[in-house]
Amino acid sequence: MKTFPNTRLRELARATGLIQREGGKLKADALFWSLAIGFLSGNYRTLEEFRQEYIETFGGSLEYSSFHDWFMPALCDFLREVLKRALEDLEHDNDRLQGRFEQFREVFIADATVITLYQSLFETFPGYGDDHAGAKLHVVEAVSSGLPAEFTITDARTHEFTQLSTGPWVENALLLFDQAYFDYRTMDLIDANGGWFLTRLKPNANPDITAELRKWRGDAISLEGKQVQDILDDLHRDVIDVDGEVRFKRRIYNGTRSRAVETFRVVGVWNDEEERYQLYITNLSAEDYSAPDIAKLYQARWEAELLFRELKTTYGLDEINSGKPEVVEALILIGLLSLVVSRTLRELFIEIIEAQQDGSDDVEASSLLPRERWARAFGRHSDRILRRVAERLGYEPPKLVESLMNDALDPNTHRISLLDEVRYEPFAADLA
Repeated sequence: MKTFPNTRLRELARATGLIQREGGKLKADALFWSLAIGFLSGNYRTLEEFRQEYIETFGGSLEYSSFHDWFMPALCDFLREVLKRALEDLEHDNDRLQGRFEQFREVFIADATVITLYQSLFETFPGYGDDHAGAKLHVVEAVSSGLPAEFTITDARTHEFTQLSTGPWVENALLLFDQAYFDYRTMDLIDANGGWFLTRLKPNANPDITAELRKWRGDAISLEGKQVQDILDDLHRDVIDVDGEVRFKRRIYNGTRSRAVETFRVVGVWNDEEERYQLYITNLSAEDYSAPDIAKLYQARWEAELLFRELKTTYGLDEINSGKPEVVEALILIGLLSLVVSRTLRELFIEIIEAQQDGSDDVEASSLLPRERWARAFGRHSDRILRRVAERLGYEPPKLVESLMNDALDPNTHRISLLDEVRYEPFAADLA
């Protein structure tokens, strides 16, 4: 509740137009918490389940149509601003960036995942093929917190590298990204802003070797003057470590482009299982990180895959069952907010464990609460957590009889039951 203070929720609800006046049925704090935590309680995560969770926790009466009408652009603006402010406020514990990470201010991982949508949303969210729709969530994850530092939501066809912006925020930070973000201009900008990058070399990228960074004994073949991809078949070394010259077009302010030449480090590590070199390109120095260190650093990129798996398995972003674009965007934002609430509470429990440790325990408190295991536990107890929050905010849950009545009443009263159809529809003879 300190991460999402009530005053801020109310302020942002008014600023985004979600709430026009005080005293109405919609309460910004009740809506926010019922979505951010109640999202985890339902098995199917439908809007009707959200409505039931809202009523069950915060009381009052609320028609389905009224609740559904809240899922509009103003709600998306509200959720986005709440999420943005929370991510800005949360301090990353850089003390956890130890070992190979200790020289960096932060380590960021850029990645994206596709969320399956109804085919009816194809025009707004076209998928990879013409037969399905999909949204793509682009995330830059901060390793120290495991939370998104940046995020965007696009259709599935939007290419990843268009969503990775650079600037002063990369200074003294390491960016890990896969081949979907491979772009020499991006690498050049990261380097120019005082940051570091590490990614896999694309198969069609063929830098010119200008220098070898590792000396070999004996009568070793010189690689200088050759191209990286051309030496792979005839080389018999455990590692490749060279300077590679690359050419690209650099954007300048008046809209034109100039030809640029830069030199980056290219590293290859032999993979016995695949019987080929794993190739990387980076601006990390050979003095600080050997070739095997580079390969080990890149393995940290898998953390982004774990983040997406958590978002999909625990926070409902594997598939979104709605035909409204506003609902799709809102549910993605709610999934991210649920993640932030869960991780914030996890940090509190880590502090409790650290306070209980006497200093002789060499096991880090954070390792005792693995992120995915914590997420599952948080989901299982989310209904109790939500009720504790509502109690702290001064809301009283409805009585049992009222809860049963709210839960059982059919929101689709216009539908005719089968028995009523059989009993009351005119006979065929009467129709004649």
